Amino acid sequence: MTRSIFVAPRFEKVGEVFKSLHNSNLSGASFAANVNGRVVVDLWGGAKSDSTPWADDTLCVIASGTKGICAVAVMICVERGLLDIDADIETIWPEFAVGGKGKVSIGDSLAHLAGVPGLERSVSIEDLADPIHMAQLVAQQVPFVAIGLPSYHAMTFGWIAGELVRRVDGRSIGKFVRDEIANPLQLDLHIGAPQEAIARIADTTRSADYSYSAFLPGSVADPRLKFVYGMIPAERGTADFAKIELPGGGGVASAFAMSRLYAMLANGGELDGVRILKPESIILARQQRSQGDDQLSGRFLRFGVGFELNPNPSCLGKPSDAFGHTGAGGSTHGAWPSLQTSFSYVMGEFIPENRDDRGTRLLEALHECVSNI
Repeated sequence: MTRSIFVAPRFEKVGEVFKSLHNSNLSGASFAANVNGRVVVDLWGGAKSDSTPWADDTLCVIASGTKGICAVAVMICVERGLLDIDADIETIWPEFAVGGKGKVSIGDSLAHLAGVPGLERSVSIEDLADPIHMAQLVAQQVPFVAIGLPSYHAMTFGWIAGELVRRVDGRSIGKFVRDEIANPLQLDLHIGAPQEAIARIADTTRSADYSYSAFLPGSVADPRLKFVYGMIPAERGTADFAKIELPGGGGVASAFAMSRLYAMLANGGELDGVRILKPESIILARQQRSQGDDQLSGRFLRFGVGFELNPNPSCLGKPSDAFGHTGAGGSTHGAWPSLQTSFSYVMGEFIPENRDDRGTRLLEALHECVSNI
């Protein structure tokens, strides 16, 4: 059903900030927020890379924002007794034990502590299109950073999460998400986009100075980072590539859908009468499992089971209990449980973190509005 742009009374400041960032002459984006499960902001504007207007059903690659969707899928398996986040990962996935990493707990493997933030080999597009094969490559990889210390598993996180779900449930993580999360909540989000969604995906563009946060000035720039980010093809961000199930960073969604996903989490696991998780499962997922400087980039990390936790360098807003996951280039998705607020920002243009204030400005305006209710 077609939606209309909407800003609830007392949330006008959010609309003003969004308009200043994404008027008709600028690159397109969408931003949505929910409070107490109710939509308070639903905005889109600007243009796609082909100069057509951004619409209510435009989808965009959310990069590592996909990891938050994976975290929900894993926690559903935990709640059903299929996974124990404190069990050694080798109890579910014996082949993962190569190099001593099998003793990492399932929860810690999803908090970027498994010692395999990348692959010391090249991979092709054909490799990436086969998530079972990619999981095998991750299992075979000998740790090249210390196990138990944080190192951002930019792409390997997704294959770890996906293989855990597949081994205990039988479905790929893309199908699991569609069946157990997206369809029940009527969310327009996908890990492996179906054909009907492909035409609605806005190809991403990159500013001339774009670089991943790990390579920005002031970072350690360890040469082993090539094993982490060298697997990310230039084709990521295109509609055609979105067909691939790339759970570490290839999901596509609208801000409206991602805000609803986190509204469910902010409201104890239920939205519009549909329960996805129990409150205690969400609390468990938000418990800190890793904290410290990344061994390769020096970037400070803080994670629960797949979720970024405040405080960290990512833009998740002011509340200390904020959690969620940001994505390369600026997408921002999360929740403030104490304020029963959720939010999502997706955009077509990737801008480097050190000069990108779009998400920060929108969340500052949202926080001010929520605080004054």
